[in-house]
Amino acid sequence: MNLRAWILTTITWFALSINLALAQTGPTEHKVAAATRLDWELASRGFPLKEAKLPAGYDSTKQKYQLYVPKGYTKDKPAGLVLFISAGDNPTGWTNWQKFCESQGVFFACPYGAGNGTPAGPRTRIILDVLDDVRRQYQIDPDQTYVTGFSGGGRMACAIGFALPEYFGGVIPLCGTNPIPGPAWQRHRVEERLSVAFVTGAKDFNRKENEEYMFPWFQEINVRSKLWVMPNAGHVIPPAATVVEIHAWLAEDLDRRRKGARKLAVGPDDTPSPVEQSKRWLESAQDDLKSPARTYRGIALLQGVTQRWPKFDAGKKAQGLLRAAVSDDKLLALIEVQGTEDEVKSVSAQAKALERFGNVPKAIEAWGLLAMNYEGTPIGRAALDNIKRLRGK
Repeated sequence: MNLRAWILTTITWFALSINLALAQTGPTEHKVAAATRLDWELASRGFPLKEAKLPAGYDSTKQKYQLYVPKGYTKDKPAGLVLFISAGDNPTGWTNWQKFCESQGVFFACPYGAGNGTPAGPRTRIILDVLDDVRRQYQIDPDQTYVTGFSGGGRMACAIGFALPEYFGGVIPLCGTNPIPGPAWQRHRVEERLSVAFVTGAKDFNRKENEEYMFPWFQEINVRSKLWVMPNAGHVIPPAATVVEIHAWLAEDLDRRRKGARKLAVGPDDTPSPVEQSKRWLESAQDDLKSPARTYRGIALLQGVTQRWPKFDAGKKAQGLLRAAVSDDKLLALIEVQGTEDEVKSVSAQAKALERFGNVPKAIEAWGLLAMNYEGTPIGRAALDNIKRLRGK
């Protein structure tokens, strides 16, 4: 080979190498710059107290994660984000989400050290340290931010997404789920904000949990949800084609998310402090109280303000509004009608889901709550009939 041919060959090889490297660009490793501003303690509240604490010396800036930044991203247009929670301590999920993220210009983030062996408190904190770090650096659209995870990571995705729905458009639990914890105001926020894609394999040992427990329950309480059962699959992360299908379904609900509950929503540049968030919740509750059809939801949200921020001005004002409501007979009658409907729908749906799942003692416990709260009424008598039926099994 003469010198000219060798030089041209080298240049061609070098150009091909650059193009190949660009084509193969994927997630790169990043470090968290500062502690999360998000309420990780609320998100870990559903776990046992001893698991929900941070270890001494926990340092957010020592946490690492993998991040994919889509080609062509600019700050002029907020982008979507997939936050993936692995079952193990190393990042996973990228090969399954690569096609979707690259074709749609969506970020992908997955933490290190947040696997099933990490207690709930630090695991939640690591995940939210990562989410907030990405949000600090880039324009991320909460309406197109989806939290997902595999197995125990799916359970964490539920815990975090259901606790902080203002930062997510949907939750995608893969072969592992967690119920909505806490009182009515938390369930209302999930209902009004999120879409939930339950994913399991036909041979997954957690299939029944998804198919007979969580999905029907969410359908009954009007949380937008859909079930995917992967044919001939076990306990696995879904393939790229299923991932694309799931996200197409999530995108169908984008307009509803963008129009609903705007006072409680956050924007790409918006991470409200606890004081600011308490004010927004109070204002939203007051708006609800002006609408007769949403009276009970307003009362439930006021209860949320007093429970989350009892010492703030908003919490104290919410307590005053609740006391005033109790002394207003007309308002109290409306709250009772709407509150009864809401509680009966929620608790009976949960009781039926627990029975389908095979947890009869917990189903009896749920029916017992209705029997106690509505003693001597048709609702209470129907609950007692269900208890008698279950005890006879």
